[in-house]
Amino acid sequence: MTASPLESPPLLETENLVRVFGTGENRVAALQGLTFEIHQGESVAIIGKSGSGKSTLMHLLALLDQPTSGVVAMRGQVVSDLKPKQIAKVRNTTFGFVFQQFFLNAHETVLENATLPLKIAKVPKAERHRQGTEILEMLEMGDKLKAKAINLSGGQQQRVSIARALINSPEILFADEPTGNLDSETSAVVEDILFGLNEQGQTLIVVTHDEDLAAKCARQIRIQDGQIIEDSVVNA
Repeated sequence: MTASPLESPPLLETENLVRVFGTGENRVAALQGLTFEIHQGESVAIIGKSGSGKSTLMHLLALLDQPTSGVVAMRGQVVSDLKPKQIAKVRNTTFGFVFQQFFLNAHETVLENATLPLKIAKVPKAERHRQGTEILEMLEMGDKLKAKAINLSGGQQQRVSIARALINSPEILFADEPTGNLDSETSAVVEDILFGLNEQGQTLIVVTHDEDLAAKCARQIRIQDGQIIEDSVVNA
């Protein structure tokens, strides 16, 4: 987990990552010794069928779960064995999440939903609103600041969830089936937003079974039965 003096360590890396669920006859090895690196600014698709282990891998990379053995490191420092409060701090300040489900508070406004992480971080209200307005305007939601989330279309809700994911200026943006609940036209808009952010330097990790979406990433890590069966640069 160390880099030479002339090299910066990978933004994110794993070493012999294993995750086992259950015990005895019910024991299931969801991940079986995965080792790889992700560098700043990459767009990486983690691809696999249902049950392949791709979601388990994302949960470990994003510190939403802990490995049975092996480690996750950021810039050469192991983070997977930190204490819960330390893990929460790393997760809240370093990662942004966009999910298939939008997870918005239906009866709160667009601005309130987008700035929730700042509220949790106890950022003053005026500053929360300034940052939230700026990001929502970037995502063409500036005219919906006071609209309730329940009154938005699916595509608009996903834009709000992207705004919320970006509000803390995360180093890594995780997108788990981000277009899974959207029609094809709206999916294309959301994909344009995500890959536009990547072109500006945002590290993007997309978890998907959608081959078309995966093909838009510069790199594909294909998972099957808890193992990497392919790791290739496809769109440099």
